[in-house]
Amino acid sequence: MPPQVSDESRLFGVLLGLDLALLHASKQLGCVGSGVLDDLMVRLEMTGRLNDQTSGLLLFRRASWLRPHEDREYLDGFLNLLRVPPHLSSDLEIEFVPEAYDLPDRETLHEPGGELDPPPPVVVAQLPFLADGDDLRWTLTKKSSRGFYTVGPATERLRSHMSKALSALDHSGAAVGFLPEASLDDKLLEVWFDLLRNTTRPDGSALTWLLLGSGPVLSVGPHPRTDRLTNRAVLVHRSGQRRPLLIQDKGSGFCFTTKKQHDFHLDLGGKRDERIPHTRTVTLLESRCGRFGIQICEDLNRIEHQQYIVAAGVTHLLVPVLAGAMWNGGWQATAGQDLAVALGAKIAVGNSMALERFFGGKPAPTLLTVAGPAIPPSQYLTMRDLVRVHLNQNAATTDAREDALTPRVADW
Repeated sequence: MPPQVSDESRLFGVLLGLDLALLHASKQLGCVGSGVLDDLMVRLEMTGRLNDQTSGLLLFRRASWLRPHEDREYLDGFLNLLRVPPHLSSDLEIEFVPEAYDLPDRETLHEPGGELDPPPPVVVAQLPFLADGDDLRWTLTKKSSRGFYTVGPATERLRSHMSKALSALDHSGAAVGFLPEASLDDKLLEVWFDLLRNTTRPDGSALTWLLLGSGPVLSVGPHPRTDRLTNRAVLVHRSGQRRPLLIQDKGSGFCFTTKKQHDFHLDLGGKRDERIPHTRTVTLLESRCGRFGIQICEDLNRIEHQQYIVAAGVTHLLVPVLAGAMWNGGWQATAGQDLAVALGAKIAVGNSMALERFFGGKPAPTLLTVAGPAIPPSQYLTMRDLVRVHLNQNAATTDAREDALTPRVADW
């Protein structure tokens, strides 16, 4: 006598069938004009979600955790679809990158009759850009009894180096280039747009996306409902089109204590908080290569911001920072490792040399990457397995400006 199948098992089977069928509405498996799921595909690209009349977000899963467990602990572990609850989805925005502005398609190789190999990694190039403390401009204010600061680039000092910066990234071999925190303002953004538009991409250059860093930017994106200046990151296409691909504001300011000021030879006149609007909105970019996000410095280390990244299943996270020397045991490495294990995300953290160029007589890394295997591991992954730091090996014999314009390149 065959075993009895419960109603719950039948419903579970129907759910798995629907889950597999809906995969054909994804950008990876389907195409508009191919069948009955066209409306879903169009809705997803127009609204950033598959669902219409219900709350929350229904998305395709693009990342999986990096734990060795094979026993699935939750219903979601069986599904290719990802549910983002309403209390998080209200602060999430998903943008689909237009086909013409997407990253290059990565070839996936496989042996005849064999399994499909995972696609090769995205190549990323990080440019320190800020060579020393003189490349920063600090604005100090006092409200009531509290001290505040904002920090941005020394615009005129940096303007003449932008053409060389673009050339270095164009010749780096990377598809994605990015600059650090405090390297952008409205004037430099305008120069970048003109430079990108008027500089032909050289033959052989793969550079497609460029994160221009972050800083006090108001000329693109929403204007804050406050007199506080944004710390805003702007991702653009190499073509120089004026509509950014992605804009992300820093949500949590860094408190510059007197101890931290002493460590970096700064004097801001006492402990000061960063004076920025405390936004919770997280915007993500859906690409053929993954689901991309940006977190600025302090936000990477905050659970209240990490929860959005995990809930939305981000695959790649760019993190511009203004910090001291980064090593594979610091807060950036720890926060990145936690996200990589919990989510399977790949993280790239990029720093300048404005606060610290050398540490203990050694060149300070300005690029830190966190990436795990493409398939679930058989053993628990350690920080040694996941985290890599990248520095300029010739920094000791290179002047600070040339060092700042030397890309650090990594698979990501």
